[in-house]
Amino acid sequence: MKKYATILAVLVLLLGLAALSYAAPAEIPSDTTAVIAKGKTQITLGGELRFRGLYGSNLAVKDEGYYDTKTTWYLDPTNGQPKSTTTFTQNKNTSYYDYRVRLNLEAKVSPNTTGYVEVESNKTTDNSSENVTWGSGTKGPKGNYPFGNWHDESNLYIRQAWIQYQGSGLLGVPAGFKVGRQLIKLGYGLFFDHSYYGDDAILVFVQPLKELTIAAHTIKFYEGYPFLNDDSTAYGILAAYAGKGFGLSADITYVDHQNIGNTGFAGLLPDIHLWNFGLRGNVDDIAGTGLNFRADVEFQTGKINDYSTTIDNVKLRGWAALAGLDYKFKAVPLTLTAEYAIGSGDKDSTDNKMEAFITALGPEQHYTFIYEYLAPTACNFSLGTKIGTGLCNTQYVKFGGSYDITKDINAKLYGYWLRAQKAVAINNKSLEKDKDLGWEVDATVTYQIDKGLKYWVEGGYFWPGDAYKLSSGKDAADAWAVRHGIQLNF
Repeated sequence: MKKYATILAVLVLLLGLAALSYAAPAEIPSDTTAVIAKGKTQITLGGELRFRGLYGSNLAVKDEGYYDTKTTWYLDPTNGQPKSTTTFTQNKNTSYYDYRVRLNLEAKVSPNTTGYVEVESNKTTDNSSENVTWGSGTKGPKGNYPFGNWHDESNLYIRQAWIQYQGSGLLGVPAGFKVGRQLIKLGYGLFFDHSYYGDDAILVFVQPLKELTIAAHTIKFYEGYPFLNDDSTAYGILAAYAGKGFGLSADITYVDHQNIGNTGFAGLLPDIHLWNFGLRGNVDDIAGTGLNFRADVEFQTGKINDYSTTIDNVKLRGWAALAGLDYKFKAVPLTLTAEYAIGSGDKDSTDNKMEAFITALGPEQHYTFIYEYLAPTACNFSLGTKIGTGLCNTQYVKFGGSYDITKDINAKLYGYWLRAQKAVAINNKSLEKDKDLGWEVDATVTYQIDKGLKYWVEGGYFWPGDAYKLSSGKDAADAWAVRHGIQLNF
């Protein structure tokens, strides 16, 4: 009898928990947040789940022959004789699914003091990407089937972890500090946008006027070896004024990267000393017409010491600018956008100047979906990458709009004319250089399924210009990609 009584008690407990779980959604008001508190501390939990699938073609911006079977030759180490091998280059098409998980916790211990922690999925141990590709794991159950692991795996890393305090007791005006790993973006993000991954930073700020904020910061990019002089650190000051219907902001950032590649042994160790000056402004709803204007200019100076064995110092002289107009119709849910942006490129010369606009950006889409985000760019800064380089040696004209088809469905369509600021030969350095980068059309349709839940389809088609000509003199083939995704924010 005792045995049956125990089983009955377990069943009652399980049924009770089941009833509680089914009843919970109906009992939680739509606009409340779950709170777990010690004393008067308020703990707020949140997060994001995102799943995407992408299919693209010719994202290397080559031609059909680039993807053909190729024969390579090498010396056989056993006899020293030439030997051939047949290899395949990358496939023309790209296809994969990925997911991203974010979980955050905000602890508000008083009206003045807040702590925040956010963890994010990561597909490797070196934080190379928060997007975990489906089926990319190396561990897992597989029975006696030797060709798969049947599940993917990921790690977690800290995207944000900071403490913020704001009060008015010390200076008599609102002032405070923010310390820890945080998301940082300067202006419209032409030069500096680290809102994708967090930076370890210290920010102090003061508001002498309600509309005016003045701040100073130090950001640690790279520590390297604690016992060697090889750090990369940024120092800066900024000011922002938010007026009635307009805004102005300016900042000065100094990046000091010492002894790049230092391992404690003698050798050529370059130093980068980069200054960036940014000035921005915006005007909203000009004269009640629904027209908004924004502008951003960036100037860079500085130098690279010990650049190479033949060049001692290289002067840095980059610049960039952006101007945009948005017109929001009052009669229909339509917003039209016209925008022009340009970033300097490096001259084809032997002088000791590096005139390409240097950017510090996360691996997200900055303007076009194909060019710059998925395909090689015209950036000709020798120490830079070729994808995700922002406005480095690029200018574009953008025109298009955003339209609410229904209350829950939005469509965006934009066209881009792309041109290099300095002529380049992207696919073959021996060819004649050209400024023509091509044209691109991007489109996105988003469906707001439910509160916090959306589904979207986005894509782009890129017609490459003469700057992408191949070694044979042929034109590069068109490139395109389509991606869809579903995302839940809570």
